[in-house]
Amino acid sequence: MTGHPRLLIVTHDVVDTRVSGPGMRCLEFSRALARDLEVTLASPYESSLSGLAFRMARYSELRPQSLQALLEANDVALISGYMVDKFAFLRTTSTRLIIDLIAPFILENLHYHLDEPVETREGFIRHAVEVTNQLAQVGDFFICGSERQRDFWLGVLAANQRLNPHTAPPDSNGHKLIDIVGFGIPERPPVQRRPVLRDAHPRFGPDSKIVWWGGGAWDWLDPLTLVRAWPRVIERHPEARLVFPRTQPNPLVPQARKALEAERLATEMGERDRTIFALEWLSYEDRESLLCEAQVGVVLHPLHLETRFSVRTRVLDYIWASLPILITEGDTMSELVREKRLGRVVPPQDPGAVAEALGELLQRPKTDWAPAFAAYAESVRWPRVVQPIRRYCLEGAYAPDRWKRQAVGPAALRTGSGQPSWLARALKAWRIHGPRQALAHAHKLLRWQLFRR
Repeated sequence: MTGHPRLLIVTHDVVDTRVSGPGMRCLEFSRALARDLEVTLASPYESSLSGLAFRMARYSELRPQSLQALLEANDVALISGYMVDKFAFLRTTSTRLIIDLIAPFILENLHYHLDEPVETREGFIRHAVEVTNQLAQVGDFFICGSERQRDFWLGVLAANQRLNPHTAPPDSNGHKLIDIVGFGIPERPPVQRRPVLRDAHPRFGPDSKIVWWGGGAWDWLDPLTLVRAWPRVIERHPEARLVFPRTQPNPLVPQARKALEAERLATEMGERDRTIFALEWLSYEDRESLLCEAQVGVVLHPLHLETRFSVRTRVLDYIWASLPILITEGDTMSELVREKRLGRVVPPQDPGAVAEALGELLQRPKTDWAPAFAAYAESVRWPRVVQPIRRYCLEGAYAPDRWKRQAVGPAALRTGSGQPSWLARALKAWRIHGPRQALAHAHKLLRWQLFRR
């Protein structure tokens, strides 16, 4: 692939036979983009994956130079989350940076550490805001998950002065600064490679109807309403089986409190390991097989800020498998399900409505839904979803306001505080904008220096 732009995709997650949402996103990015780019996918964990069209690499937070060397060997790097806080060199690198903002972690953090004192929770939010602002300041190009998310992030970018005459001229819609790259589905249909539950587990017979909660039961979601609705569901459909994943493969991610509460409630009802099951996290292949076995895919949530700006990525798994969807109203995915007629949308925290809708979905053959899914699926295949990333890597450049935010000249031209000296700024302005702008910039800086004395 000599001559292709070199893209480094950095994840904090496990990328192996078992993989959760963030790692899955980076894995599928790498597969889809390796056709046109020289891709390296870097994770802090060992991986046993082989036969890939891209390179796998490993870095360590204890050895920051391991990531820095990868960064310097590539033209573009895609990063997210707290990486910019852990690796200070990301703020001054000469490698172009794509920032993935699909997870608005400020809003997610509102639901973490609820047992801690409010002062502690304030500290977590304050740190999340600081990191978000750092991401806004260092990125050359940003991606997010939906139009609604894009509105949220445009506000963040505006607050960080990233919407300016250089990045958002009057005739611009801002897509060269931030574009939408949601979650996607593979080009091929899912394949059931082996039985996972039906005819493989003593409680699952050939007629079992599997209701699959396909991702983590995170603290901002609502598995409890589904469990509370379950007695009415099995009264009508005794062959129904509800399945959750219990854990997830990243050892640094804490156990979700809501998942434990759902298990406890199922135990109190006498349905745990009878009609409600908590499984260990499935391998990537077994997840695909279970999607083929399942009858309905579910994700429920309360109505709050995280819901409004979320992208429920596991819904794309359901779309891939033409699996009718039960979802709570209030987010962009529920609007999609309603508009494209891909399942049923229910009010928040309403066990009666959930039981009724789930009963209808279990009554109707899954094959009835296939035409609606087929009509929509082509628009969310991974090669199509990643087009803004591909386009930026092939045609993009540094953000036009980068010279105002970061000096890339020699270290000798920096002041002791780590900020670029006035001479470094002037020289960079000369390189980028020519002598007239450089002289004007130097004159302005000199006047400011004289004034502050």
